[in-house]
Amino acid sequence: MEKKKTRHKTTITDEIIEEVQELAEQGFNNILISQSLNIATQTLSTNKELKEAIQRGKMILAKKVTSSILDTLENTPTNQQMLVKRLCLFIPIIDIQKPTNAQEALNNLSVATQQFADGEINESQLRTIEAVSNSFIKGYELTELEERVAKLEEMQK
Repeated sequence: MEKKKTRHKTTITDEIIEEVQELAEQGFNNILISQSLNIATQTLSTNKELKEAIQRGKMILAKKVTSSILDTLENTPTNQQMLVKRLCLFIPIIDIQKPTNAQEALNNLSVATQQFADGEINESQLRTIEAVSNSFIKGYELTELEERVAKLEEMQK
């Protein structure tokens, strides 16, 4: 009879955190990191320290790759320009907040409209914010309406 493999609970140490970050820097995904270190993939995605280590590793890798690409394209301005646009390297900061109600979504839309009028963001960015804000407002209003109907139905009983 085959003995069933059981997972052991991983104790997260500074060494493991460092190894996770190094593997992420090398381009390993969570599955490969999990297999390399014999850690459950769920642990990698739920443990805050390990998630942060993976994010740090990915950021370092992204910086290295971006730098390498830019160095390679140093003498070809057309390619540099295309890459800058593709990577969104010079997109302005859009001053909007995560909405929790319809009014906040409308405020975001108002802020974005003002930034567009001031030339701080382009039309495409404004349209994206409009679409997201309008979707949020419609969803919020629909949810609120459903709650009101449910309360009225409950009161009728």
